[in-house]
Amino acid sequence: MNRFQKLSAAALVAACLAPAAHADDKLTIGIVTFSTSDVDTNQMVDTMTKEAQSKGWTVETLNANGDPSQAITSIKQLATKKVNAIIVTVFDSTGLAAGLQAAADAKIPVLSAGGGMADGIALSASTGAAPPLIELMLKDVGDTGTLLDLTYHPGIPCRERADAFDAAVKAKPGLKATSHEISIPGAAESSQAATSAWLAANANAKGPFAIFNCYDDNAMGAIAALKQNGRSDVKVYSFNATAPAVQAVKDGTMTATLGVDLTSAGKMLVDQIPDILAAGDKWQPKSFVPGYTLVTKDNVDQFMKDNPQ
Repeated sequence: MNRFQKLSAAALVAACLAPAAHADDKLTIGIVTFSTSDVDTNQMVDTMTKEAQSKGWTVETLNANGDPSQAITSIKQLATKKVNAIIVTVFDSTGLAAGLQAAADAKIPVLSAGGGMADGIALSASTGAAPPLIELMLKDVGDTGTLLDLTYHPGIPCRERADAFDAAVKAKPGLKATSHEISIPGAAESSQAATSAWLAANANAKGPFAIFNCYDDNAMGAIAALKQNGRSDVKVYSFNATAPAVQAVKDGTMTATLGVDLTSAGKMLVDQIPDILAAGDKWQPKSFVPGYTLVTKDNVDQFMKDNPQ
């Protein structure tokens, strides 16, 4: 069984229809990774690296440590080295203008894995996918309750998820929500501290209670705080369907995690590079949405069986 449901299948098919170009070229690509502490991003980087190496390409990866300024510096470094293409993970593309301009000046296309479109981005994989998880949370919580949003706005997928969360809460005045910016690196630790502080501040608040997490790494910190404080009445929602999160769903400490198919998204980005290079100035920038799976107690056993990790 395929791990992920298809979402925006037409966009996925359209992105793959162009004929292969320069498939035999020995290219060099640069990958700017969001943070080596981000498990899910690492998975995507590994996929892109293996896909590129399978074509005989060379890959150079630079770690931006969750810092947009480091991401810009990394793009400039790769442009100076005259790589053939650059892939940037997670960072909001609109905040990378100086780096994108340096790449454009060097005539190097830049692709984004989760950072959205901006001037200078040739192809983007959109990985926010917030609505299904928001809908489940609202179904579980109802019209009243106390919520915590653990987010990270420098990352565009997290920002998309936070925006969806804020809009949902605004539409339901009975929901009391607190938002907290986590730290990266240190997502789990900062989330654990923020959750403990939120629990203390809402000791007399009325439930139901829920924590909406930007991604699984910080969700595990939230769960650690709940265990530390002896709270089993707080529902936890997150993204990425990493092995620890899926196990937490099975154990009942997490309500749901939504996994975006980053493996296929990463492969598709790499596979499109020859076509982008062949088209040159005629290439039309575009984006696509990968598939996803929402993992809950209802399908976690089947998910684990289909996707051993």
